[in-house]
Amino acid sequence: MNENERDFLTRVRGELDAGLEHLDPTVTKRLRESRLCALKLAEPKPFRLFGMPRLVPVGACATLTVAAVAVSLWFSMRPQAVPNRGGDEIEVLTVQGNLDMYTDLEFYQWLARTNETR
Repeated sequence: MNENERDFLTRVRGELDAGLEHLDPTVTKRLRESRLCALKLAEPKPFRLFGMPRLVPVGACATLTVAAVAVSLWFSMRPQAVPNRGGDEIEVLTVQGNLDMYTDLEFYQWLARTNETR
Protein backbone atom coordinates (compact mmCIF):
# COMPACT_ATOMS: atom_id res chain seq x y z
CA MET A 1 0.00 0.00 0.00
CA ASN A 2 1.49 3.33 -0.96
CA GLU A 3 1.40 6.63 0.95
CA ASN A 4 -1.57 8.10 -0.98
CA GLU A 5 -3.76 5.10 -0.19
CA ARG A 6 -2.91 5.28 3.52
CA ASP A 7 -3.78 8.98 3.65
CA PHE A 8 -7.06 8.31 1.87
CA LEU A 9 -8.00 5.48 4.24
CA THR A 10 -7.12 7.61 7.27
CA ARG A 11 -9.38 10.44 6.07
CA VAL A 12 -12.26 8.06 5.27
CA ARG A 13 -11.96 6.36 8.66
CA GLY A 14 -11.96 9.76 10.39
CA GLU A 15 -15.08 10.92 8.55
CA LEU A 16 -16.93 7.71 9.30
CA ASP A 17 -15.96 7.80 12.98
CA ALA A 18 -17.09 11.45 13.20
CA GLY A 19 -20.48 10.52 11.71
CA LEU A 20 -20.80 7.67 14.21
CA GLU A 21 -20.93 10.10 17.14
CA HIS A 22 -24.09 11.72 15.76
CA LEU A 23 -26.06 8.48 15.25
CA ASP A 24 -29.12 7.56 17.26
CA PRO A 25 -28.34 4.99 20.01
CA THR A 26 -30.91 2.52 18.63
CA VAL A 27 -29.27 2.66 15.20
CA THR A 28 -25.86 2.17 16.79
CA LYS A 29 -27.16 -0.85 18.72
CA ARG A 30 -28.66 -2.41 15.55
CA LEU A 31 -25.40 -1.84 13.66
CA ARG A 32 -23.39 -3.48 16.44
CA GLU A 33 -25.74 -6.50 16.51
CA SER A 34 -25.58 -6.83 12.72
CA ARG A 35 -21.79 -6.71 12.84
CA LEU A 36 -21.63 -9.43 15.52
CA CYS A 37 -24.06 -11.60 13.55
CA ALA A 38 -21.98 -11.19 10.38
CA LEU A 39 -18.78 -12.07 12.25
CA LYS A 40 -20.40 -15.16 13.73
CA LEU A 41 -21.52 -16.33 10.27
CA ALA A 42 -18.05 -15.70 8.85
CA GLU A 43 -16.33 -17.98 11.39
CA PRO A 44 -14.99 -21.17 9.82
CA LYS A 45 -16.95 -24.21 10.91
CA PRO A 46 -15.48 -27.69 11.20
CA PHE A 47 -16.68 -30.33 8.75
CA ARG A 48 -19.55 -32.31 10.17
CA LEU A 49 -21.04 -35.41 8.61
CA PHE A 50 -24.64 -34.39 9.15
CA GLY A 51 -23.99 -30.69 8.56
CA MET A 52 -22.90 -31.18 4.95
CA PRO A 53 -24.79 -29.59 2.09
CA ARG A 54 -27.84 -31.38 0.76
CA LEU A 55 -26.27 -32.00 -2.63
CA VAL A 56 -23.65 -34.37 -1.22
CA PRO A 57 -26.13 -37.07 -0.09
CA VAL A 58 -28.15 -36.61 -3.28
CA GLY A 59 -25.01 -37.06 -5.38
CA ALA A 60 -23.99 -40.12 -3.39
CA CYS A 61 -27.45 -41.65 -3.85
CA ALA A 62 -27.38 -40.97 -7.59
CA THR A 63 -23.91 -42.54 -7.87
CA LEU A 64 -25.02 -45.67 -6.01
CA THR A 65 -28.11 -45.97 -8.20
CA VAL A 66 -26.08 -45.73 -11.40
CA ALA A 67 -23.60 -48.29 -10.05
CA ALA A 68 -26.41 -50.71 -9.14
CA VAL A 69 -27.97 -50.40 -12.60
CA ALA A 70 -24.58 -50.90 -14.28
CA VAL A 71 -23.83 -54.01 -12.21
CA SER A 72 -27.27 -55.50 -12.88
CA LEU A 73 -26.91 -54.89 -16.61
CA TRP A 74 -23.41 -56.38 -16.57
CA PHE A 75 -24.56 -59.62 -14.96
CA SER A 76 -27.79 -59.91 -16.95
CA MET A 77 -25.88 -59.79 -20.25
CA ARG A 78 -23.81 -62.91 -19.61
CA PRO A 79 -23.68 -65.26 -22.62
CA GLN A 80 -26.36 -67.90 -22.61
CA ALA A 81 -25.42 -71.55 -22.96
CA VAL A 82 -26.15 -72.98 -26.42
CA PRO A 83 -28.87 -75.61 -26.11
CA ASN A 84 -27.96 -79.15 -27.11
CA ARG A 85 -29.55 -79.90 -30.47
CA GLY A 86 -30.83 -83.30 -31.40
CA GLY A 87 -29.48 -85.34 -34.29
CA ASP A 88 -32.48 -84.56 -36.52
CA GLU A 89 -31.94 -80.83 -36.28
CA ILE A 90 -28.23 -81.11 -37.04
CA GLU A 91 -29.00 -83.32 -40.02
CA VAL A 92 -31.42 -80.73 -41.37
CA LEU A 93 -28.74 -78.06 -41.13
CA THR A 94 -26.03 -80.14 -42.79
CA VAL A 95 -28.02 -81.55 -45.73
CA GLN A 96 -27.08 -80.05 -49.07
CA GLY A 97 -30.46 -79.80 -50.67
CA ASN A 98 -33.66 -77.90 -50.93
CA LEU A 99 -34.70 -76.62 -47.53
CA ASP A 100 -38.23 -75.87 -48.78
CA MET A 101 -39.01 -79.53 -48.36
CA TYR A 102 -38.81 -79.13 -44.58
CA THR A 103 -41.84 -76.82 -44.58
CA ASP A 104 -43.95 -79.88 -45.53
CA LEU A 105 -41.99 -82.35 -43.44
CA GLU A 106 -45.09 -84.20 -42.24
CA PHE A 107 -46.03 -84.92 -45.85
CA TYR A 108 -42.62 -86.38 -46.63
CA GLN A 109 -42.66 -88.47 -43.44
CA TRP A 110 -46.06 -89.84 -44.45
CA LEU A 111 -44.74 -90.55 -47.94
CA ALA A 112 -41.76 -92.44 -46.53
CA ARG A 113 -44.04 -94.57 -44.30
CA THR A 114 -46.34 -95.44 -47.16
CA ASN A 115 -43.40 -96.44 -49.38
CA GLU A 116 -42.06 -98.71 -46.61
CA THR A 117 -45.35 -100.57 -46.34
CA ARG A 118 -45.47 -101.36 -50.11
